[in-house]
Amino acid sequence: MPQGGSSGTAGAGQNPPDGAATGSGGAAGAFVPAAHPALPEVVDLNRSILRTPKVQLIIYSSDTGAVDVEAFLQELTHSSYWSETTSEYGVGPLTILPTITLTTAPPATTTDATLRATLAANTSGANPIWGPADPSTIYLFAFPSTTIESSMDGSCCSEYDGYHTDLTLGTTAVPYAVSCACPGFDGSGITDLQERTVDISHELVETATDPFPNMQPGYREEDDADIVWTLASGGEVADMCEFNDDANYLPPGSTYMVQRSWSNAAAALVQNPCVPHTSSQPYFNSFPALDSITYVPPGATGFTTQGVNIPIGQSKTIAINLFSTAPTGGPWTVRIYDYDQALVGTKAYLGLTLDKNTGQNGDTLHLTIAPKTADAKLGGEAFIIFSDLGRPGNANFQSNVTMGLVTN
Repeated sequence: MPQGGSSGTAGAGQNPPDGAATGSGGAAGAFVPAAHPALPEVVDLNRSILRTPKVQLIIYSSDTGAVDVEAFLQELTHSSYWSETTSEYGVGPLTILPTITLTTAPPATTTDATLRATLAANTSGANPIWGPADPSTIYLFAFPSTTIESSMDGSCCSEYDGYHTDLTLGTTAVPYAVSCACPGFDGSGITDLQERTVDISHELVETATDPFPNMQPGYREEDDADIVWTLASGGEVADMCEFNDDANYLPPGSTYMVQRSWSNAAAALVQNPCVPHTSSQPYFNSFPALDSITYVPPGATGFTTQGVNIPIGQSKTIAINLFSTAPTGGPWTVRIYDYDQALVGTKAYLGLTLDKNTGQNGDTLHLTIAPKTADAKLGGEAFIIFSDLGRPGNANFQSNVTMGLVTN
């Protein structure tokens, strides 16, 4: 998938030479982790979280997966997954409310506007059927595969399999989430039921840590230096890990699969930032050597971030510096793709050529970047780096991701 590009050289002093910081030096040959940048931090914009989160499931009686969805929600209340992904952000234990079961036939299509009207009608007035609107309750609409829901961002099973947002009812803002059943959406290795529970776990973690993204955003975006993650991934804590090849995880002793999520605490300690940890393998990653540049998002004010400036039609070669916290027992594989082509499905905005695709702590790879056209939505281009060690499905398989921003 990487695209070709003409060769070029970064400015003097930007990147270390080949072989620098091998990581095998130190006293008596002791292992020395290579130099590395700080990992991204998900920023709390308005200190908005759910300290006592509750989930109100709204599901159709004819949904053949309803029993498993209910059982999965109950499993979340007594597994360690919930606390591992949310407690560091101030979110408390999860409470599951009695299910609201809809006995009508599920519609073939519905819209976000319809869901908002339904939520308002059933939580407002003198005697609301679902009880009064509660800002600590996540109203979770779960749809069977026969229903396609659409919003301003697209449609179920095409652009997304779930999302969360908020609705203001009088003076009360309430969070709600939508989860669609989308067979095959997460790839051939994920069952239809696993797709549903992975999506629900993703949306619940994000709703608890960013319950009111429109009215009062919480953990919503990354620090300025790492803003490319917000642009490319969405910026919330579950978004930050969903591209990893080991993102979806069946915790020991659990019945249902979940998605791992970003830990600021682990990132600050330069540990694997996606939790729960699934491998005893030391944390490793491949970091692009980026400059301090001015980035001007479309329609916004410019600020300083990390990236590389390359005019359209020109090229530049940068270093990809490999790091691990301890010996990995061998090299890992490095793959670099144009973000839009690999993960959005559009044309490639960047030509990308990597001189080699394996290495380990202290090694330096070289990436030649040749911008073709600018992505108007980003006001630049983005690339994503995958670093994988081992085989998917093996106990010690680990997959890590970094990203880079290109401006022109």
